[in-house]
Amino acid sequence: MDRALGATEYRLLVEHAPVMVWRAGLDAKCDYFNQTWLDYTGRTMAQELGDGWAEGVHPEDFQRCLALYLDHFERRQAFEMEYRLRCRDGSHRWILDRGVPYTDDSGAFAGFIGSCVDVDQRRKAQDAQQQHDREQLELARDFEKWILAIVGHDIRDPLNTIQLAAHMLGRVPDATPAVRKQAENVTRAVSRIRHIVGDLLDLSREREGQGISVHPAPTDMRKVCQHIIEEVRGIATDRLVTFECQVDGEGAWDEQRILQAISNLASNAVQHGTPGSPVNLRLTGDAERVSVEVRNEGAIALEVLPQLFEPFRSGRHHGGRGQGLGLGLFIAKAIAQAHGGDLEVDSAQGATIFRLVLPRHTAA
Repeated sequence: MDRALGATEYRLLVEHAPVMVWRAGLDAKCDYFNQTWLDYTGRTMAQELGDGWAEGVHPEDFQRCLALYLDHFERRQAFEMEYRLRCRDGSHRWILDRGVPYTDDSGAFAGFIGSCVDVDQRRKAQDAQQQHDREQLELARDFEKWILAIVGHDIRDPLNTIQLAAHMLGRVPDATPAVRKQAENVTRAVSRIRHIVGDLLDLSREREGQGISVHPAPTDMRKVCQHIIEEVRGIATDRLVTFECQVDGEGAWDEQRILQAISNLASNAVQHGTPGSPVNLRLTGDAERVSVEVRNEGAIALEVLPQLFEPFRSGRHHGGRGQGLGLGLFIAKAIAQAHGGDLEVDSAQGATIFRLVLPRHTAA
C-alpha cells in the first residue's frame, strides 16, 4: 500500500543524503545545513549559520558567488553556480551549488533551499584540458610564425633569381617563340607565388592585430580597373571581360593595395564563376565614395555566406572549383577596411557581385 513519507523520514533523508543541503530564510541568511554539509566542511552548525558559511568560499570566488546568490534571491529565481569551498582538511574543492525558491504552507515565499555536489575532479580535468589546449594553440602560433618567416624571407631570394633568369631567357636574341613562351609562363608563375607570399604575410599582420597598413596618394581608379582588366584578359583567355565606368575615378588611396584587392576579386570571379561565363567590372560612385563592382555568373550557397570572408575558404562556395589558399576575399576586405571602406557581396538569381566601397579620400 502506498504511504506518504512522514516528517521524520523526510528529515532523515535530508540529513543523510549524499548531497549537501542548505536553507535560507527571508533575510537571505542560511538557517540550516544538513549533516553531509557539516561533515564536508568540518564545521559546526553554529559556525555555518547566517553568513558563516561564506567564510569557507575561496577568496577568488567570493564576490562572484555572493553577487549571483543575492541577485537571484532578490528576483526569486533559481540559480546554479560553481565555486571552491574549503573542506575539513583545509583544501578548497569545486562544488556545484543549485538553489531554488520555496514557499510555506500558505504559498508565500519563504526563502531558498539548495543542494551541492562535489565536482572538483571534473572541474580540474576541464582546467587541465583548457591549459593543454592553450599550450597547443601557442605552439601552433609559433609554428605559423616560423613558416611565415620562411615564406616571407627565404623564398623571396630564389624567386628573384628565377624571375631574373626567365627575363634574361626571354630576351636572348636567337630564342625561339616556344622558349619565349615558356619564359613568360615562368614569369607569370613567379608573380603568382609572390602574390601568395604577400597574402600570407598580410594574414599574419591581421592575426597579430597589426592590420594592413596603407599609404594613400592621388590615384585614378579607372586606370587601376583598366590595369586589372588587361591582367585578367591575359590569364582568362576564354572569358569575355568587360569594364563599365560611370564616374571619374579620382581619389586618394594606396594604389598597390587597391590593385591587390581588385585583383583578388577578379581572380575569385574567374576561379569560382561559371566556366566560360563573362566577368564584368563596373566603377560607380558619387562625390564622397566610389564603388568597384566585380560580377560573375554563379551564386554562392546561403549557408556559406556568413563565413565567406574568413581565410582558407577557397573553392567551397562553388563546389570546389578553383585553387589557392582562400585568402583573396579575406585580404580584399581587410584592405577595404584599412581605407575606411568595406567589401560587400550580393549573390542571387545565378550571379554574384562583390562590391568594394571606398571613401574618395583616405587618411593615412
